Amino acid sequence: MKAAVYTSHGNTSVIEIQEVEIGRPKSNEVKIAVKAFALNRLDVWTRMGMPSLKLEFPHVGASDFAGEIIELGANVQNYSIGDRVAVNPTISCGFCLHCRSGEISLCDDIHLMGEHVWGGAAEYAIVPSTNLLLLPDDVAFVEAAAVALTALTSYRMIRNRAQIKPGELVLVTGSGGGVGTISVQIAIELGGRVIALTSNKDKESNARELGAEHVINYRENPEWGKEVWEYSGRTGVDIVIDSSGEKVFPQAIRALAKGGRYVTCGATTGTKGEVNLALLFWKQLSILGSTMSSHAEFEEVMDLFFQGRIAPVIDSVYTFDKVTEAHKRLEDPEHMGKIVIDMEL
Repeated sequence: MKAAVYTSHGNTSVIEIQEVEIGRPKSNEVKIAVKAFALNRLDVWTRMGMPSLKLEFPHVGASDFAGEIIELGANVQNYSIGDRVAVNPTISCGFCLHCRSGEISLCDDIHLMGEHVWGGAAEYAIVPSTNLLLLPDDVAFVEAAAVALTALTSYRMIRNRAQIKPGELVLVTGSGGGVGTISVQIAIELGGRVIALTSNKDKESNARELGAEHVINYRENPEWGKEVWEYSGRTGVDIVIDSSGEKVFPQAIRALAKGGRYVTCGATTGTKGEVNLALLFWKQLSILGSTMSSHAEFEEVMDLFFQGRIAPVIDSVYTFDKVTEAHKRLEDPEHMGKIVIDMEL
């Protein structure tokens, strides 16, 4: 099959479309003809290389993809050849205490398609049948590929970790990115009010269209935390949803109300964060990490998508032969939402 691979870590120049062998599905696996895949910031980190990441090359990236089942392994139930499916990219062992309790994102041997094992940046992919979700006929592959990873990540952050309550004020940092654009929608869908923090006029307009009641451009207002504080009535926000990390952390913590919760799923601007411990205990703040989701959370948030209550914001769609250009667009800080490769173009 043809796949977008890299045989060493590096910039976008290491990406090549090559012929590679994929094999056949094993027991409880299926083979999917990939119809569309989307890129995440994780694809940049994986391609560039991280100290803790040990890959076997060649590597096929892309955690987000959707397609059609073309082959069934032994013991696969509830699915048939021709089924249209989306994929939960989290692969868990199924046996540890966390897996047995349904918390696969805490698995002792967790793997992510596109990061630790081959993903969907190819004509075909082999996926555990437990990671599949049937797509309604009216859902396009491009949109299904664009929504999964960011939506399940955001949904766990807001519903499970922050435990949002109706009427609470939520600050979404990086609200023009993949996680940010869907987080604005999910927070509102779950009853929250949203302040969106973003970087340019187009992203400001998009955040308002998604339902944010107040939008702040951090480039124009580097002391944006003060504006958050004033807008909240000088009480602070109940929740911060963040994937940016180091550069926003100090102001985000100061912007929290008493009993506020800061939830992070990433650190694109750096991993360091200093906390005033007196502020932490006096305001009784919570700092919470979050990653991926359970299968139940994945199904719940995808149901919101199927019902049209949330939708991915798609920056651009590329053909497979333009996958390198798609990666370059991903690295452009001006991109907004998701970047998708349509394998049917």
